[in-house]
Amino acid sequence: METRVQTILELVSKNPGMSFSDIMRETGLKNGVLSHHLSKIEESGKILVQRSPRVARIYPCGIEEQEAQLIKNLRNPTIKKIITSLLDAELTFREITKKTNKSQGTISVYLKDLTEQNIITRKLQDGELVFGLSDSDYVKSVISKHQT
Repeated sequence: METRVQTILELVSKNPGMSFSDIMRETGLKNGVLSHHLSKIEESGKILVQRSPRVARIYPCGIEEQEAQLIKNLRNPTIKKIITSLLDAELTFREITKKTNKSQGTISVYLKDLTEQNIITRKLQDGELVFGLSDSDYVKSVISKHQT
């Protein structure tokens, strides 16, 4: 039993923000067994579980809310592409759409969410909306720290 707990803790430590199903897949544990161990580990204060209607994400204890939010976003390939594209320079809506090869509607939703979370900023420049990272150094450090 202790080895299962250790395996889960190591996995979460190396991959913060993993979903319940990702952990289940990686460890080979059944739903009920993993659920039991995660609740015991959470009660002991060694992990943080963020639950949303569709997914539970698991983080090592001590991770800041802002960092957890950024990691969660970086686990989505399209959002990660948006964020990493903005690491080097500010981009217009059209440039972001082109770089991600996604529809305007999809990009619009993601940009709205990222703006509300204060991960990116937007401003009007020469009649076009331009987007940039709120704190590119912080984003770079989180990406580097977690290799996301």
